[in-house]
Order: sequence, then structure tokens, then C-alpha cells
Amino acid sequence: MRTLSLSLLIPVTLLAGCGDKLEAHLGKFMPPADERKVDFGPAPDVYSLADRVEVADRLAEMRFAEVAARLGAHRYRGRVKFRFASSNHHYASLTEDALIVQAANDDFKVKVDNDGGQGYELVSSGGKLWIRNRFDKFHERSVLDGIHEKQRDSAYGAWGALYRLFRGRLRFSKEGLTRHFGRDGLRYTIGLSNAQARLPGSRPQPEVPAGVTKYVYPIQPTPSDEQRWRDLAQPTRATGALVVDLDAGVILKADLTGQLDWTYQEEKLSLEVEAHLEADGFGNPPAIPAPEKDDIAPLPERIQVDTHPLDFFFGKGFTAGLGPPAGVARKSKAEQEADAEKPGGTPSKP
Repeated sequence: MRTLSLSLLIPVTLLAGCGDKLEAHLGKFMPPADERKVDFGPAPDVYSLADRVEVADRLAEMRFAEVAARLGAHRYRGRVKFRFASSNHHYASLTEDALIVQAANDDFKVKVDNDGGQGYELVSSGGKLWIRNRFDKFHERSVLDGIHEKQRDSAYGAWGALYRLFRGRLRFSKEGLTRHFGRDGLRYTIGLSNAQARLPGSRPQPEVPAGVTKYVYPIQPTPSDEQRWRDLAQPTRATGALVVDLDAGVILKADLTGQLDWTYQEEKLSLEVEAHLEADGFGNPPAIPAPEKDDIAPLPERIQVDTHPLDFFFGKGFTAGLGPPAGVARKSKAEQEADAEKPGGTPSKP
């Protein structure tokens, strides 16, 4: 499943963004906005979707930056539900809703929520960025690291995640022309093919770049990586429909229900998926307003802690103005009591 809002919970509340001066300095090294535009090449040939797997792959791999460039201002809404079940009567489910509002001036807003009580909201307006957790106020962040575009891609990535989950075994059958909120589209029905899986289930771990030998640590695999259930899961059912834009060559609407089954350590497992994805509101809005001032709060101040409590020149507990000593420099309870018993002594801070 796509990375959920947990990836933003810690960075938004703990990491301080670049200061105005630093951001202005780094911004000098970025090319002008008109030079940063990407040429995405010709649009996919949606007429050949039923016959050419590379067209289906292209639609599944498309990032939202290309969608925005081809469709312009519009709104994207998506709802995806996953439900795991086992033969031992264990169940787990998650439903996630995603909203992306793309403005004509390249502003955009992203909102993601799930029924587990997690979520975030992101506003990119006028070259500035604000992010907040589901129950928090907005915090201004730097745009230089591109976190806003990465999260927008993640919120849009439902179809790509489902497509990879079925490992290229979705079959598309052409139904005919249709209209979707004023745009010309081509409708396909979705089924399950009898072909062998042609896409990898578990993605390989990233390799160490050539020439890098220092600070390389082993990857701690997650339970999903260890069990590699995506490699074991076999699609048993897939039905739905897909509408693609004739001119832009992007997905306008997708509905999919399906199931995958597999066995792990003699336990039978199944995964049911439901998805409804749709684009509408074409041509609007012209811009995205910044959050209200009452909804914005400064980032929490990071507490500085001495990470080198033993100094070779000044001895134990020297902090060089970084705050109270930590770790081995912290005085024990016996040392604190001894300081308090000295004439005129006062209890020392730990």
C-alpha cells in the first residue's frame, strides 16, 4: 500500500524548515520556473490500451505533475479500501480518502485521511508551503526539498499501487466513447487475464551508489519484505471500469474491486480491494488561497541537547552553551544529594 500520512507526522512537527535567509540563498541556485518545466513527450495512445501492455504501464506510472500539465486545473478524489482476512478469523482493514485540488496557476492542495484517525493536509500557494497533521495547525515548510510534490504523487498513486498489486494481470476491454464532465473519454471494462504475472511483486531494495563505501548500513527489512506476500499473492478476481481522456491521455475515472489469495505458514490469507478514483471540476480553481492566519502556527522549537557530554579539554559535563548535559554527563542521584549537603549548597540539576 502507498505510504500513508505517518511519513509526515514526525517531520511536520519536529523538523524546522529553512529560514527565510537560507531559503533565499539556496533559491538563487535554482533555475527559473520556466526552465524547470518538464517535457513529458507525447500522450499515451489510449486507443491501444487493450492491446499494448506498455500503454497500461505508462498510465500506472504517470506522476501527478504530468497529469496537471495535461489536464490543467481540476480536482482529483480517490477512495481505496483494503481488507485482510485469514483462515484463523483474523481481520484488518483500512480505508483512505485522498483529495487533490490543482489550480490554474500551479498552486495545489492535498488532503489525505484514513479511518484509522491519521491524515494530513498540504497547501502550496504562491510559492510557499504549509503542512499540518489531521488535528494540528499549519506549519510553514520549505519547498526546496520538493516534499509537497512527493506527497502529491503519493496521494495520487492509488491506481499505480493497485496495478502493481495485480502484477500486470488486469485485462482491459474497449467499450466505446463516453463523456466525462465535458471531456471526451474512452471507456474500458476491467477483468482478470489468464496470463502469467509479468511485474515484480516486492520491489528490490535500493543498491548502494557506485563509489560509496562509508556510512552504509544494512537495511532492516519490514515484515512485508521478509514475508514477500506480494510475490505469493495470486489474483483471483478483478472487475471494474476505466475511463481515459482521449486528448490528454490520462485516467479520468477508475472503479475496481478485486481479491488476491495466498498461503503463508499453512495459513490461508486473502486481500480484498475496492477503489473509486475520479477527476472532475476541470478549469477550476484559478488559485489556492493560503491558510488563514489563525490556522498557522510556528514550528515547535527544537530542544538542543549536548551530544558530546565528555570533553577532552574541559572535562565532564562541558556543554559549550548547547543546554544541560545529557547521557553520561548527567549527575547521579547520589551526586545531587552530595552537592545539596555541602555548606551553602543547593540541589543541582540532573
